[in-house]
Amino acid sequence: MNKTTLYRHFVPALASSALLICVSSCALFGNPNCHCTHPGPCVCCTQDQSERVVVGHRPVQQDSTVDKSYLKALLSKDYSLHEYLPEEPKRLVWVDDTVHETIGELQDYFKTSNGMTMARNLTTDYTENAIYFYFRERYDGTPEPLRLRVQYYADDPLQFEKLHFIIDGFDYYFTPTNFQRGKGKGIMIWETSDDPLTASDKDLIYALTHCKWCQLKIMGKDGMQHVKMISDSQFDDFRRTLKYYRLKGGTF
Repeated sequence: MNKTTLYRHFVPALASSALLICVSSCALFGNPNCHCTHPGPCVCCTQDQSERVVVGHRPVQQDSTVDKSYLKALLSKDYSLHEYLPEEPKRLVWVDDTVHETIGELQDYFKTSNGMTMARNLTTDYTENAIYFYFRERYDGTPEPLRLRVQYYADDPLQFEKLHFIIDGFDYYFTPTNFQRGKGKGIMIWETSDDPLTASDKDLIYALTHCKWCQLKIMGKDGMQHVKMISDSQFDDFRRTLKYYRLKGGTF
């Protein structure tokens, strides 16, 4: 191939490539508002290029008032880590909750034994370990103060003096005053406490009826203690007895 032929074939090709690079850079590296695809006349070009197809310019989108308000709200939001941490447990304190059940809906869960209105599944038998609420009724049907009864039955004398409740991780204490103790079969012994609850015990009452878990330590003499977890069925008895007591007219 002679020089004339080489010049005839390659020079136009090189020029066409250079033109493509030049006009392509119009949108990529020149005016950012130019969205044309060359070839074609364009105001961004310094030289008039003929035989080009022009694609219409795309208008620049303006942020609306709504968009600006939304962006401002996002930027002003507090993204501190504390917003995403789970809420820490809180000590339960008395709240005058509304009782949604009726006396008729609850009465089948209760019985009267020796004048004691108590959950149907409970017993005053000394050979049963138990802890529960109960109350006695006056002649007019109104309840006497709500009471807390504890029954301890084992082969080790405890002579318990205090109740330590760990409820949802928080400490609650109750000091019984009305004790009875005796000897059971063989080496077994029994101990009970049975005391009225007062306004000073309201937080304990509320916690036992609204908590997620509770560990009870029955504290005896000389460092002795009996530890147990309160069961779901015992929580149900606490809740229903408090509701029934309040529906009957009981207050603190």
